[in-house]
Amino acid sequence: MNYAKEIQAELRAAGVCATIDTGTDPIKAKIADAEQMKVHTMLVPGHRDLEAGNVSVRVHGQGNLGAKPRAEVIADLLAAIKERRA
Repeated sequence: MNYAKEIQAELRAAGVCATIDTGTDPIKAKIADAEQMKVHTMLVPGHRDLEAGNVSVRVHGQGNLGAKPRAEVIADLLAAIKERRA
């Protein structure tokens, strides 16, 4: 959970709205709920991701894009947001 909070803090510091699902549902249920709510981008940090400094990325309508380095994911998110606002 601390790893997720670190990522959330980084995103919020950059002005990105980020929340953590702290519910007790299994991860598959959390992902299904987020898909149903049409959450555009989900970051799913797992144990292996934590050890490697990665985070798994899921995009609504595209599914799982795999694990990527944390800094790269955040940079990509910020660039995508900047493009949409331009």
